[in-house]
Amino acid sequence: MDWLIYIGYIAMVAIIVALSIKLGKYVDIMDAKSNISGAFIGGVMLAAVTSLPELFTSLSAVWIVKQNSMIIGNILGSDLINLAFFGVILLIFGRGLKKASFSKFYYVALSVACGMYALVAIGLYFAEYMQFTWFSVVSPAILVLYILFVSKMPKTSEADDDKSDDGLTLKQAVIRFVICAVVLIGASIAMTYLTDMVAELLKLGKTFAGALFLGIATSLPELISSVTLCYRGNYNAAAGNIIGSNVFNFAILFVADVFSFVPNSSGIYILNTDSKWLLILGVIATVTTLGMLLLKNRCNKKYVMLGVQAVNAVPPVLYVIYLLISTGIIMG
Repeated sequence: MDWLIYIGYIAMVAIIVALSIKLGKYVDIMDAKSNISGAFIGGVMLAAVTSLPELFTSLSAVWIVKQNSMIIGNILGSDLINLAFFGVILLIFGRGLKKASFSKFYYVALSVACGMYALVAIGLYFAEYMQFTWFSVVSPAILVLYILFVSKMPKTSEADDDKSDDGLTLKQAVIRFVICAVVLIGASIAMTYLTDMVAELLKLGKTFAGALFLGIATSLPELISSVTLCYRGNYNAAAGNIIGSNVFNFAILFVADVFSFVPNSSGIYILNTDSKWLLILGVIATVTTLGMLLLKNRCNKKYVMLGVQAVNAVPPVLYVIYLLISTGIIMG
């Protein structure tokens, strides 16, 4: 009956994809019909919702399947996949990208993400010294950095009712947005169970399984909702979704760590080959994305756009390198 597990995994992926398409649509409507900034809607509201799978799968990994080693793989894997997906999306929607402009606040957001990578590195390499009771002192530091990030984010802009009109009012879009978010929670919890089962069937390491199966599945909301937003011409909100989700994902480490007081469980900052490479490649992908935004906002000339697209190809290549290292094709 192993095939039922694979079918269940695919079914959950399909549900998450469908919900993500709807979420992208409702966010675009809210961006157009409210005076909330696209950076805030994409970087906080949509980012928090599309990161619900990472949140609930991380909590489920602690409390249900009791596999703390999945958490770092899930979070760092999701962040690397998010930037890889974003690079692919911008390569596909290259024509519209030329006319797009990105909020300068994303420079701050990506710098904050680099700071969070540094904190995670401390948590991984100095786990023994960072431990306080059952959790690491690195986790509260990450939360404080996230709160400062949100507090400094621009929150208002001018509404543009002509930008997006799908026959829905702002209230209707908000209600449907919330409903999709709730259903996404259930799908996220089911995904954790199924990922653990698939990892057992395929005899995969838990960190690698978290980065591959959980990382890809829980990053689908970011991917699909961002594709939807780019298709509708809202590149700024799409960037906010990806970048904001990456920053929010780090804050999930605080929640997972605080709730990791399960008897006989290990800490969540577990250093191994997978977590080491996810850390290194994630930092490179984040810095690369920051460079792409700086280059894109500075000039729209043809030769510059060629450079922008060349940079966009880097994060997907980095993720492929991670997979090759994890599977032993490239020695890590």
